[in-house]
Amino acid sequence: MKNKKGYLLLESVISLFIVITISLSLYSLMLFCSKYKVSVEDKVELHEQGEEMCYQINKTIENSDEIMSVRDLNGNTITGDTPSYVKVNSIKCKYKNTYRNEKDREISYKNNHKLFINTLNSRGNSEAGGYEIGDYINFISVMINKNKVSVKLSLSKNNQKYETYFKSYIKDF
Repeated sequence: MKNKKGYLLLESVISLFIVITISLSLYSLMLFCSKYKVSVEDKVELHEQGEEMCYQINKTIENSDEIMSVRDLNGNTITGDTPSYVKVNSIKCKYKNTYRNEKDREISYKNNHKLFINTLNSRGNSEAGGYEIGDYINFISVMINKNKVSVKLSLSKNNQKYETYFKSYIKDF
C-alpha cells in the first residue's frame, strides 16, 4: 500500500492556484467588457447628440433671413463675415421681416455645456425659457461667408470626444 497523505496539501495548493487564476482572469475580462460597454454607449450618445444639434442649428439658420451677429467667448459682438472659425457663445438669427411677424432667435451656448435655442425680445435680448437642443458641448465655432455659415461642434463625455462640421445656407429670396 502507498501512503497518499503527503499529496493532499500539494494538490489543494495547485487547485487553489488554478481557481484563483481563472477567477482573476474572468474578473479582468468582465471589468474590460464593462468599461468597453460604457465607452461605446458614450460614443453613441455623443453621436446622437451631435446629429440632433446639427439638425436643430441647421434648421434655425436656414429658416432665418440673415445672421444678425455672433458673440465670441470674450463677449465681443461680431457682425458680417468672419475670415476663419470663431468660438462663440451666441448666434443671433433674424426672423422678423415684412412678410412674417416672428421673433428673432438665438442659438446660445451656456457654461454648463448645454446648447439652447431662445427667442429674442424687441431689444435683442434672450427671453426667459427657450429649449435645450444638446448637452456635452465643449465649444461651438462658426465661420460666416455671405449666406454660407460653417459650424463646428465639439462634444465630450467622460473620456470620449466627438467633433462634427456642417454648412448651413441662408436662402436668399
